[in-house]
Amino acid sequence: MGIPHRSRGYYGGGDVVFILSVVALIILILDGKRRIKKRALALQPAAVEPTQDRAALPHESTSLPNQTDNQINPPVPALPVAALAHVLPTQSGSRIGPSLLIKGKVNSGESLAIHGTIEGSVTAKEHGVTVAASGRVSQSIEARVISVAGSVTGRLIATDQAILLASARVNGSVDAKRLKCESGAWLKVAVGATSH
Repeated sequence: MGIPHRSRGYYGGGDVVFILSVVALIILILDGKRRIKKRALALQPAAVEPTQDRAALPHESTSLPNQTDNQINPPVPALPVAALAHVLPTQSGSRIGPSLLIKGKVNSGESLAIHGTIEGSVTAKEHGVTVAASGRVSQSIEARVISVAGSVTGRLIATDQAILLASARVNGSVDAKRLKCESGAWLKVAVGATSH
């Protein structure tokens, strides 16, 4: 007698289940890779047009006190995307949007990203403070790490590191254990080393 011969194109019930299982497994693997890639992209800063924040600002806002209107401001070089990595905040922390104006003290128990204007002091002693290209702070900032891409008039006190990016405009003083200043930053500051 022998084993009955299957005709071409016919698969038994077990074969169909096996093929569907393999297809489902492939779909799960590909979906997992897609999710990992999506998470990695979400943790990285978005590619920002270098002039995005500056384009929304009026031309007068780039001048600092004691500058006259007839002085020409040097062009601000565009921020490379790599420089944005240590400026832009991660998903945690608070954000002060570009349309906000705060007058007074800001105390934060978490990281803070400033895209708007603060006329007063900012304190986040154990955390980082980021002043984006559209951000403005006048008076003082005290934090563990301070990153500036915008304008600060007053005192910066960083217990760990102060980072001044190419588009930064700082007028006042900087006290930090470590200071990193990119070419193109406009500074009129007294610099001191802290031992905090």
